[in-house]
Amino acid sequence: MEINLIQCILIGGWTSICITGMLTGTYLTRCLVMAAGVGVILGDIRTGLLMGAAGEMAFLGFGVSSGGSVPPNPVGPGIIGTIIAIVMKEKGVDTGAALAYSFPFAVLIQFLITGIYTAATGAVSQAEHAVEKGQYRRFRLLANSTLILFLAAGFGIGFFAAFHVEGMERLIAGIPEWLTKGLGTAGKMLPAVGFAVILNIMVSRDAVPFLITGYVLTAYLKLPVMAVALIAAAITWLLLEAEEKARIKGSNKQETLKTQEKIPDKDRKEASVLSEKELRRISRKTALRAYFLQNGYNYGNYEGLSYANLMFPALRKVCPNEETFRQELKESMGYCSVNPNFLPILTSIHLVTLNRGIAGKESRDIRVALMGPLAGIGDSLVQFCFAPVFSTIGAVMARQGMIEGPIVFLLGMNGLLLGLKLFSENLGYNLGMSLAGRLRERLDSLSGAARSIGTAVIAGLAVSCVDIKMALTFERGGENILDMQGFLDLLFPGALSAAYTGLLFYLIRVKGWTMYKLVGLTLGVGILFQAAGVLE
Repeated sequence: MEINLIQCILIGGWTSICITGMLTGTYLTRCLVMAAGVGVILGDIRTGLLMGAAGEMAFLGFGVSSGGSVPPNPVGPGIIGTIIAIVMKEKGVDTGAALAYSFPFAVLIQFLITGIYTAATGAVSQAEHAVEKGQYRRFRLLANSTLILFLAAGFGIGFFAAFHVEGMERLIAGIPEWLTKGLGTAGKMLPAVGFAVILNIMVSRDAVPFLITGYVLTAYLKLPVMAVALIAAAITWLLLEAEEKARIKGSNKQETLKTQEKIPDKDRKEASVLSEKELRRISRKTALRAYFLQNGYNYGNYEGLSYANLMFPALRKVCPNEETFRQELKESMGYCSVNPNFLPILTSIHLVTLNRGIAGKESRDIRVALMGPLAGIGDSLVQFCFAPVFSTIGAVMARQGMIEGPIVFLLGMNGLLLGLKLFSENLGYNLGMSLAGRLRERLDSLSGAARSIGTAVIAGLAVSCVDIKMALTFERGGENILDMQGFLDLLFPGALSAAYTGLLFYLIRVKGWTMYKLVGLTLGVGILFQAAGVLE
């Protein structure tokens, strides 16, 4: 199959759009979404969906770094892997092999992303200088520098991958058949790496019962992932209800805080720059701007430059004095690292206190103290609960050739995340600074519940999506007397998949292996054991 110039440009544009999902949190940078788009452009939607499903499972846990390592980038399998799978389909390259071939590209792309974050660090000092001179257009351009670089890099990756596909095809054609089959076997095992990585973040002693529950429900009862998630959610709901009843009995005095926080309308008007109605409107609009939190992400102040940019319109309203506005804008450019979906808690606290005459510098310590817990809680909810459930549902639909799979994933994820942002804004606005301790306590419980549900789901996925089958059989007199895979399925269904995921989990949790080592081990095991006739 040949790819024409128009298709190269379209793939470049599609990659450019999707790669920005890493910054905006819209989940466009997922194998499921990217591969479906490439399939539409190249006229082979089915292969695109199958490749997206395979890549989604393999890269499920790669959204979170482990230790000092940086995960391979899903653009590798989502764009380049899908191009390989479609162009070389007639030459015997299946989605498993294409997934394995795409890993080197995934690593290289992540190196490029790291380079962009490093280069964007220089924008911080330039942005500060622009604010001092009142050059606000330049400031806002610099605050979006990472996004601009991502757009350019994405187009280059997609265009040149499609334009030079013949070169990749010749390279892959020179690979011997035994290696291709081995890579195909390894590709089916690679989802175990993603599951091990995500379990390393999620699993604690309290979550072990959910780990076992997820395995049993999937391996023995053959329940789909949605059923596993619902059962786990029901269990955690009961546990949270019991915990809440115990908390209420032991802390009735805390109810008085609600009345202590109320301020007479007369006093509020005297102390505030804006009316409560106007401030609430601005706070909600700022909450929606949380999508821009990482547009200027860099290794200098992380999300600090973008935080100042998204607060820019609100600060204009709350700080009518030009000198005060510049000072607050510069103060807002400090270190910031928080999950975007819980950012509105910080922005609403910032705006409420600022509107009452408390400088942002004075409330900054409280906001910084909340960043760490909110970042962890956001990852628990989004990366370890929402994303695995919706991506798995989408991947299962994609495996069945349903284009609705990626659509369901995008609508489900973005609908939930929008609601979470608005919910966070409401919490931050109503509770305020004095309720920060109580807020953290409530979200910790929610985080634990999310981890429990996610653990059960991942345990089930390890059984259903990691495809490891033994090829060993024992014969006597030309008659097959023992099929090892059949024997294992009878006693412990999915035992090899669960055991291999457990091995990788042990290596990353106890031995401190990086994801690159885990990928290397999986590729090696798949190639060697398939060549030796141990695995199919």
